[in-house]
This record gives sequence, C-alpha cells and structure tokens, in this order.
Amino acid sequence: MFEILNLLYLGATVAAQSLTIVANATSDIPIQEGVRVYAVRMKQQAPLWADHCLYDGVMVEFARDWETVQPFTDNVLPPEPDKPVGYALILTRENCPNKPERPIFNTGDSFFSPLFGRRYVIRDGNRMDTQDYAGAKEESRPKWMPQVLKTIAAEAGSNPVARDFLAELERREQAAAAVPPAGASPREGAAERGQSGGDKMDQVEQLEQQDGAATVAETAMRR
Repeated sequence: MFEILNLLYLGATVAAQSLTIVANATSDIPIQEGVRVYAVRMKQQAPLWADHCLYDGVMVEFARDWETVQPFTDNVLPPEPDKPVGYALILTRENCPNKPERPIFNTGDSFFSPLFGRRYVIRDGNRMDTQDYAGAKEESRPKWMPQVLKTIAAEAGSNPVARDFLAELERREQAAAAVPPAGASPREGAAERGQSGGDKMDQVEQLEQQDGAATVAETAMRR
C-alpha cells in the first residue's frame, strides 16, 4: 500500500527511522477563501537552553472519506467526503543548528468542529505531534493521505505552495530512481525503477487502487 509514496518520498532519500517530532507553529496561518494547501513552519518543542530545530512542510484541509467506528457504541459512521473536519500536516524538511538540512516525511493532523467558525489553520505557538511515516505501522498511517495528495495535485495549477510540494515530489522521485537496488548495475536499477513523467494526479489516484502490504523498507529494496 502507498508504494508510489514510499518510493518518491522515502525510498532513497529518507533513511528508515522511528522519529517523533513535537513542534509549535512559528506564526498564525489565516484561512484564505478557496485555499486548501498552506505552507507551515514549525519549531521544535524543547527546553529553552537547547538548540531548536525548524521544520517546513504543508497543512492541507481534509474530510473524513473513510468509515469509522465509534468507541463504546461500535456504531459505524459512513464517510462524509464533503464535510471538512481537519488539517493534515506533512513535514518534509528539518533544519537544525550546525547540521545540514535533512529530508523527512512526518505526518500529523488537527481536527476542528464544523459547528464553529474558523479563522485560522493554526495559531502561533500551537503544538502539533507528528510521527515518521516510514516507521509507522500500516494501520497507524493516516487514512487521509490519498485524499490530501489529490488535493495538493488539484491546487498545483493555482497555488504555489502546492506546486512547490509537487516539485519536491519530483526531485525525490528522481533521487530514488538514481539509486540502483543491491546487486544491480546503475543502468539496470534505473531501468527497473524508471517512471514516465506523466501527470502526478494519475500517480496519486493509483494509491487508492493498490492493496499490497509492502513496508517502506521492502519497497526500497525492491526498487
């Protein structure tokens, strides 16, 4: 599952790790009409005397397009794809003092009540907890990921934040394709992993059709 995502973001550019990041937003992000993808910067939550890392990424509005079971009652709630319920957070870059920039792929989310008006995606100082996507178990990975990637692709034509995110996806795809699997020549590895430069929306839609249970590490090895 999510084989394309594993390859593009994690396969050859981000080492498998168990990394939890707790960070705070560095500024208010007001909601803009018609915009669902926002750039965000987070600062590591740490003691005042410690060096603080900075994290860059995106926050994307999402709806619950999957079934969920209510605790205690076991009632099954059907998907509500037209009712936004929160913002997904994807952190892609880590910058720590005196260290080179490091590509990451950490995810988290914040939910809101649709019954109350909202003015901000996130407020300055608000805390977000994220986990490394590669290190998470399959059942723990966010269910909103295919939807969020489709949203980013849909806004890329008019939203520079979404466009830059897809450009980052392209760079990581190329980096992953440039590394041959163990025991293969560089030419053989490139041929095995080669992908056309087709529309990214088509690639994202394939995510929903894949039902394999390959782990990130297995995907990287196969590729």
